[in-house]
Amino acid sequence: MDLFVCTNRPALLCDLNALPDRPLEKRVEITGATNERMEVKLVPNYADNPLVCGPRYLHEDFRCSWATHLGLFSSGVLLLGINDGTKLTYKINTARPTRAFKVHGQLGKATDTYFWNGKTVERATYGHVTREKIDRVVAHMQAAHQKTMFELSGLHMDSQTAYEMASQGPIRPANNKLPVIYGIKCVYYEPPKFTLEIQSVNEYDKYLWTLVHDLGVQLKTAAHCVGVQCIRQGKFDLSYALLRKHWQLEHIVENIHKCQQLLEDNEQLLTPTYAKLTA
Repeated sequence: MDLFVCTNRPALLCDLNALPDRPLEKRVEITGATNERMEVKLVPNYADNPLVCGPRYLHEDFRCSWATHLGLFSSGVLLLGINDGTKLTYKINTARPTRAFKVHGQLGKATDTYFWNGKTVERATYGHVTREKIDRVVAHMQAAHQKTMFELSGLHMDSQTAYEMASQGPIRPANNKLPVIYGIKCVYYEPPKFTLEIQSVNEYDKYLWTLVHDLGVQLKTAAHCVGVQCIRQGKFDLSYALLRKHWQLEHIVENIHKCQQLLEDNEQLLTPTYAKLTA
């Protein structure tokens, strides 16, 4: 199972081709006069020499895919599968495990993209904003989001049917393009900067930026997102992630073994049990 957390194919090619090469293939050579006893011997086949046929490993030898897309301006855990591991990334994508994000925001300014690189469209004071107010607003956002999920299925939050459905496990929408927030809380606040920790599925970077913008509106100020970091996907957290300096064959192979052991110990990652709401 070739599943690991982040890699770089050019690095794999360079490291694999730098390994000691296998012995050259031999070819049969028959020498001597045809009217006398001839000599049969094995000699090196120079057509198998890398200087002739090229490197042993090429780009075409590798297939790579991710389990869940990570935005261009996001960082953190990204599950990648290589060759046979692409089957695992497909299964993980289908299972849709929750992801945890740290979303960094800043008060006092709003942009047209809700991200720091957008055009400034509004400025506002934020002296009245406190940690307690942020906690109150994000708790309301979480409750409202989960209530909407039940309403989409025609269920009342206090009904027995809703209870039985929730008891089956984490609720997933039937539409895998519908974002669902399971938890949101403020873990850092030092005006004007703050950090939200968000547990969700089916989210994307622009949706998380929008949450920061909406938070600013409900706090009667303005806010924009300055960074998004994925800190966990299912059971895979930052301890499994490879830094760019570790995108080397030795560390990648070690990481593959760690991920394989994690999947063997947690089979529910590929076949989870959860309740599904109809869209």
